[in-house]
Amino acid sequence: MKLILWSKKIVFCVICCFLFNSLQAQVVSNCVDSFNIRPGTVCPPDFEPVCGCDNITYRNICRANAEGIIYYNMGSCEPLAIDINPNPADQTLFLKAVLKYADNLTIFITDINGQEYYRRYFTNITYLDFPIEVGGFRNGIYLVFAVTGDTYVYKKLSKHTF
Repeated sequence: MKLILWSKKIVFCVICCFLFNSLQAQVVSNCVDSFNIRPGTVCPPDFEPVCGCDNITYRNICRANAEGIIYYNMGSCEPLAIDINPNPADQTLFLKAVLKYADNLTIFITDINGQEYYRRYFTNITYLDFPIEVGGFRNGIYLVFAVTGDTYVYKKLSKHTF
């Protein structure tokens, strides 16, 4: 009888420890709600970045919510975030850029050998949604650069005429 009671106490302690550790993991992070993380969530591809409380930039609110982020601010955590669409591109490439603070922005496109094919300068912006004609580019791989201050980001672009 004592052995059964002792076994029940051990099982009870193990269950309590497991529950406490689970709750503690939930409480420790005041930024991510682990119960709301939903792997495989299908989100729209829209590029409307948000800066999560974990200081990670998410593509949009849906992506942040799918990662269990409790709160966020609109915009990028980094000084600059860009997106290009479609990729691969045939005739027109749409570039979106989000700057954390208003600043000047230079966009340029090079091939993989460094040959420049496009350059455009914008002054005092925080958001840019801009079409770029790439129909005259040869098929191949290009790099799309965005530069503001001492920050630069780039995306790979595949140009292919269908």
